[in-house]
Amino acid sequence: MAKRRLNGEGSITFHKSSGLWYGRVYQDGRYVNAYRKSKEEVKKAIRELQRRQDMGEQLITASIPLKDYLVSWLASSRNRLRPSTYEGYEAMVRVHLIPRLGDVKLMKLTPEQITQTWDAMVKEGHSGSVIEHCQARLSKALNDAVRRNLIHRNPCQFATTPKVQQREMKVLDLNQINHLLEVAKKTEYYAIIHAALYTGLRRNELLGLIWKDIDVDEAVIYLNRSIYRASGETIYQPPKTAKGRRAVALTPSSAVLLRELRERQGLDGIIHGYEVSDNSSVFRYSTGEVMLPDTITHQTKRIFQRAGLKDYRFHDNRHTHASLMLRQGVHPKVVQERLGHAKVGTTMDIYSHVMPTLQKEAVLGFDQALETAGSGP
Repeated sequence: MAKRRLNGEGSITFHKSSGLWYGRVYQDGRYVNAYRKSKEEVKKAIRELQRRQDMGEQLITASIPLKDYLVSWLASSRNRLRPSTYEGYEAMVRVHLIPRLGDVKLMKLTPEQITQTWDAMVKEGHSGSVIEHCQARLSKALNDAVRRNLIHRNPCQFATTPKVQQREMKVLDLNQINHLLEVAKKTEYYAIIHAALYTGLRRNELLGLIWKDIDVDEAVIYLNRSIYRASGETIYQPPKTAKGRRAVALTPSSAVLLRELRERQGLDGIIHGYEVSDNSSVFRYSTGEVMLPDTITHQTKRIFQRAGLKDYRFHDNRHTHASLMLRQGVHPKVVQERLGHAKVGTTMDIYSHVMPTLQKEAVLGFDQALETAGSGP
């Protein structure tokens, strides 16, 4: 039986990803945490926490340094978050929030300090989206502090964040799509590039597919998972929302390509000594190794450059798919369902650049309908 950890018993470990020493003390069903640069500093912090605990003090109070509160908040949130979400939170806290605001006491943090921090990050060259994520993570942590009656209000609500400049979306026309596929056809990445353009699935959704997810006879993909890489390990995780778990219809050409891909993998498996089954990854190399997210990003970028597509990203295949469908008159609700967006409004917001063209076509159709009606008997 595992030994029960008693109140006041501390633990100290080295946190490889941050290069910091990590200490924690257990009190009243939750951990109180501290990050420090050296083992001695952590020992000192733990001894101080234990001294205060022995005197009957609550360790998490409004006077706690923000860095210690944020680490404790992360620890208590971990089991409620997806692994990829937790890692994103942890990186924002460790890389941006603690170095800039960590020494400020929780109760002393002001909207002005937060605004000044974001302004400083802008001057340092950080993008508006990074700052927006910092604001969101900090605000979520402080909302929890309000709910626990540690502070009376969330200062993030009154801070000013810089305007986020949306990254320019790269969308291919029909000639560019055909040229890209022609260039990619000679590589092992042809199938996944084709699938991304023809389905609009995200990179990690495609890499999470196994053969039993695809019914080539009915020409449909049943999306149930995506993959996530953490500390060299591949983790399969379900979609974030119910809309993310979806069926995506395949074009006839996509169904044929995927059927041929499985047949070819069967032959490659005989040559290289691996088995292809319903539980095998759809996208893998001819030698049997599965494809990984970062490799897809870097290798396909080279293919895009050879096709003359400067600054084109793998994720832009998704944008190309959605934009082309909307321009063909496909209802936005259908596009939303294919992309797995929670709301059709999200789809419309992201692809608003397509709307002016659709409006022009709608106006012409309106005009023609009235002229046809007016010319009747």
